[in-house]
Amino acid sequence: MYLTIFISFLIILLIDRNRVTELKRISLFFSVLILILFILQNLKLSNFDDLQYTFINSWSNSFGLGITNTLFYVDGISHFFIGLSIMLIVICYLISWENVEYLNKEFIILIYLTLIVLVGVFTTSDLLIFYILFESSLIPLFLLIGIWGSREEKVKAAFYFFFYTLIGSLLMLMSIFKLYSLLGSTNIILISNISLPSSYQFWFFISFTISFAVKVPMVPVHIWLPQAHVEAPLAGSVLLAGILLKLGGYGFIRFLNPLFPLAFQYFTPFIIILSIIAVIYGGLTTCRQNDMKRLIAYSSVAHMGFVSLAIFTHSFEGLCASIFMMLAHGLSSSGLFMSAGVLYSRFHSRIIKYFKGLTVSMPILSSITLILILANIGFPLTFNFIAEFFTIISAYNYSWIVGVLSSLGLILATVYALYFYNRIFFGYLGYYLISPRQITLFEFHPLFILLVFILIFGIKPDWLSNIFLFACYKNISF
Repeated sequence: MYLTIFISFLIILLIDRNRVTELKRISLFFSVLILILFILQNLKLSNFDDLQYTFINSWSNSFGLGITNTLFYVDGISHFFIGLSIMLIVICYLISWENVEYLNKEFIILIYLTLIVLVGVFTTSDLLIFYILFESSLIPLFLLIGIWGSREEKVKAAFYFFFYTLIGSLLMLMSIFKLYSLLGSTNIILISNISLPSSYQFWFFISFTISFAVKVPMVPVHIWLPQAHVEAPLAGSVLLAGILLKLGGYGFIRFLNPLFPLAFQYFTPFIIILSIIAVIYGGLTTCRQNDMKRLIAYSSVAHMGFVSLAIFTHSFEGLCASIFMMLAHGLSSSGLFMSAGVLYSRFHSRIIKYFKGLTVSMPILSSITLILILANIGFPLTFNFIAEFFTIISAYNYSWIVGVLSSLGLILATVYALYFYNRIFFGYLGYYLISPRQITLFEFHPLFILLVFILIFGIKPDWLSNIFLFACYKNISF
């Protein structure tokens, strides 16, 4: 599968930019092929020992970095983030089939580069390589927002996104250098077996946490997210909400507790407080938004607050909840952004008060959006319900006060989600909504794919848990 990714990328590079239709078909074909290979690989897995595999890549020391025998591996934590990335790439190609009007080859290449970088991020166990790939994920999104953004402030939003996340990661880079000077290695598997002094752990924990908190994003370093979502093209919003926000949560799980356990325990109350603030503040701020994409973006702040809250409850349920929440949010939020994109493509507006009564004229879209809204508020039989159920359990096990406060976020989510749907789809059709068109096949197919996964994992979540939950338990102790 991984070889197929690189070969297909080289083939796309060699195709003439003027053959736009062929470029689209080939890129979609290869992305679907990679997804099918990933699914077939999962069907062959019988247990975690089949899932985990490693391969060694020897690096030269010609740059003086001292990176030798770098270990790349896939385990129960990273495996399904790779799957989510592959699926979202397919969806991005489908939703962009008719929406990209210029520089089609460059757009397709940037989407593919995002997949390659994400696969690298989720498979490397070397801190320095992780940092390089972690920061490299900024470049495709920066260009997607700045070039293919929908409004005049797209360049400002692109720089907002770029500098917020870049500056936040500089402390992590300095910490990686210091770790190498202390331990002589940046391999996570090696240094996780070495006990660092508590004073070093505290400083390293702070620097890594700041970097990952910006990416999540946690309050108060979340300002860049709504601006980036509003100005980004639809594919950029899907990638940003669907998978790139998950890099912060993945970093929390993968690095903080294994490398800095003392600091992880010490700073837990502070992170829990920030997470509760994100859940409540994000919910309240979402309730007052009048732009569809900005509303969905602020709801992401609240949902990712649940992720950080679950991780720092120091429980197996919390670890399961954080992984479930990131996967579920990647599906539901991507679908909501796509629904907003469909409406924007027809009416060239995202202001909620201008819409009314679209159930009459767009029944298919209204039905799909209703399921996505119910998933977003954690309705039973959806994947989000499983994720939020585990999150609330882990919160109550940590402290009943934390459980009560986090439960308020669920109430706020119901308020803004039902307001969003009721205002746009119910009532009489607005006079200014001239000749609304039903969704096309290229708009329906990606939405249908998301709905299938949301419902399947909501009805049968043990298909995921049997594969990687015990793997997480084996690799990360709480």
